[in-house]
Amino acid sequence: MSRFAVIGLGRFGSTLARHLYQAGHEVLAIDIDPERVQAMREDATQAVVVDVRDKLRLRALGLKDVDVAIVSVGEQLESSTLAAFYLKEIGVKVVARAISVDHGRILEAIGTDEVIYPERDMAVRLADRLVHPNLLDYVALGQGYSVMEVAVPASFIGKTLMDLRVRNRYQVQVVAIRDALTDTLNLLPDAQQVLKDSDVLVVLGAREDLEKFRQVR
Repeated sequence: MSRFAVIGLGRFGSTLARHLYQAGHEVLAIDIDPERVQAMREDATQAVVVDVRDKLRLRALGLKDVDVAIVSVGEQLESSTLAAFYLKEIGVKVVARAISVDHGRILEAIGTDEVIYPERDMAVRLADRLVHPNLLDYVALGQGYSVMEVAVPASFIGKTLMDLRVRNRYQVQVVAIRDALTDTLNLLPDAQQVLKDSDVLVVLGAREDLEKFRQVR
C-alpha cells in the first residue's frame, strides 16, 4: 500500500484521489475549498482544507512521509507552482498537472519529477483512435518504446502467431491477447494460438514499428 497526497480536488484531482483510495492506498486529499474537501470525506483517508500557498501549513501536514504528491490545482498557476516548489523543498516526489507548455516548463524548472498534460494527452489519444480505428489504447514506456492495444486485423483472423511471424515481419512482440467478449487476458500467448475476430493484441515495440503495425488491415 502506498501513500499519496492529492492537492486540488477539481474534476481531475477528485477522480484521481477516489480511484487511488478505492485501490486500497492511503490518500490525503487537500483543497482550499471547504465544499470540495467535505465531498471527499468518504473517499479519502484524510481530507483537509489548506491553502497550498501557506508553506508552514503545508509542512505541518507531514507530507514528507507520502510516496507521491500530485498537484492538480488547475488554472491557479501561482498555487500550482508554489505547491510543487514547497513539496520539492520538503523532499517529496511530485507529479504536477500543467495547463500549458509554459506552465509545464516552469514546473520542470523548479524540479517537478513529472509534468502531465491530461487534456492534451487525451486529445492526442482520441485523434489517434479516430484516425486509426484498430488502435484501442497505448502506453508510452520511454526511450522510444510503447505498449499498444490493437484490434486483430482482418487478415490475421484464423491464423496463428507462428503463421503470421509478427516479430520477424513487423519487429514488434505480441505480449498478450485479450478476448474483448470475455475480457480474459492471455499473457505470453502460445505461438500456436489461433486468432479470433474478438481478440485484441497487446503489442510491445519501438514506436515507429508500432506505427507501421497498426496500419495492417
